[in-house]
Amino acid sequence: MKRWLDALLFRLSGRKSLTWQIGLLFALISFLVIAAMGFSIDRMLSSELLEANDVLLLGNMSVLRNRLMRLGASESILNSPRFVEETAMGYRKLGLAVLDEDRRILAASEGFSVPPKALPEQAIPIEALPEHIDNDAERALQAGFGRLSREWTAPDGRWYQVLLARVSLPSSASGKPRSVLIALSYERSLPRELLARYRKGLLETLIASVLAAAALGVWAARLVLKRARRIAATAGRISAHALNERLSLEDTPEEFLESTLAFNHMLDRLQDSFTRLSEFSSDLAHDLRTPINNLLGEAQVALSRPRDAAEYRAVLESAVEEYERLSRMIENMLFLARADNAQALAAPQWIDLRQALGKILSYYELLAEERNIRLSLEVRSEKGGKARAWADELMLNRAVGNLISNALRHGERDCTVSVKALARGDGSAEIEASNPGAGIAGEHLPRIFDRFYRPCSSREGSAAGSGLGLAIVKSIAELHGGRVGVRSEPGLETAFTLSFPAAGRA
Repeated sequence: MKRWLDALLFRLSGRKSLTWQIGLLFALISFLVIAAMGFSIDRMLSSELLEANDVLLLGNMSVLRNRLMRLGASESILNSPRFVEETAMGYRKLGLAVLDEDRRILAASEGFSVPPKALPEQAIPIEALPEHIDNDAERALQAGFGRLSREWTAPDGRWYQVLLARVSLPSSASGKPRSVLIALSYERSLPRELLARYRKGLLETLIASVLAAAALGVWAARLVLKRARRIAATAGRISAHALNERLSLEDTPEEFLESTLAFNHMLDRLQDSFTRLSEFSSDLAHDLRTPINNLLGEAQVALSRPRDAAEYRAVLESAVEEYERLSRMIENMLFLARADNAQALAAPQWIDLRQALGKILSYYELLAEERNIRLSLEVRSEKGGKARAWADELMLNRAVGNLISNALRHGERDCTVSVKALARGDGSAEIEASNPGAGIAGEHLPRIFDRFYRPCSSREGSAAGSGLGLAIVKSIAELHGGRVGVRSEPGLETAFTLSFPAAGRA
């Protein structure tokens, strides 16, 4: 119930819905396509009807010319009402009028209602009309005389198309040429009604198509986003106690395959991180419990009976060792926390490897002598360059010291711990610390740099180290933009490497 309420509040908050956006996009595309097609068809249909009407008027004018050729073109015949009505053929949508050169109506059929001022400005010589009228003939005449007919709308809304032709008459007694004008009109109400019905149908089709496209877009969007909802549902079921949820790849569309794999990989990383966090908490509790129990036990024994000052002093001296161990552990944990949050900033500079590593090895000579272990140092440089590294001096000392301390702790007695450094020509450097010994099993190598991780499951030797030394080495390398590595040959040798990039490449 709470989930549905949250979803409702989310929608009412004015957030944009991807489903409705896709639906509106479908509707917009449908509107543009159908509107463009309808507009094109409307223009083409209007042009075709106009051209067809011109052909109709020209055809009737050609019939009139042929009739005049048989009867003889004279003013008496043209002014005859009988001739005018017969020429109009009784077709009520076709009107005929005879006008003088000043465009005064001499005779007109019953269906002619176009005023003289609405007639075309140019009259076509009737002799120029071809014998057969078709679309090609109409286009040829239009190319020669321009626009042939003219449109006129009557006050009552009727729509007319008018064609004007000039008929030559016999010359007058004075020899002056004479002519009359013949106007043919055609009522275009029917084509106009046809266009009106077409446009109304187009509008209805457009509205229906837009609504259908919007509905189809919403359905398609919901179908496509169904996979995203499954991801959300899977994410909603994930908790610290249920990290084994994964999205199935069998029914995943190809377009969602990459995101599904990325989501599953994210869950893998989360599960691994939670597992490591749980192990970290357990290891931390164990490593803190040991010194605390030691301190508690010594204090309880010391207080079990009265003792002299020397005995109390011995207890306090023993407690100092445990306090120092706790202090080192806390300091290491703080360093790792600062490194994770980018609060530990490195201040790199050019460091002479031979001098710096020599000082570090001299610090561990006494510890090595106690375990009868020899220390060796080898520093090389490529192409005769300087044996140096671009690193923070304090961090380099700490990282190399941790590697040497780890090698001394796990090296066999009467062996040699080797420290090798290589300065490359591009300015990068690599330091390796190796020791002979039992080695590390292959299954432990991927996690050897994890915090509190120890290959020995029984936690033997936990008092000697906190399990944070190699994790600190890794963090120092990453702060410099470098990397760490390990190689181990069981029963032979174990070597840890620490690399620093060239200046400016971190």
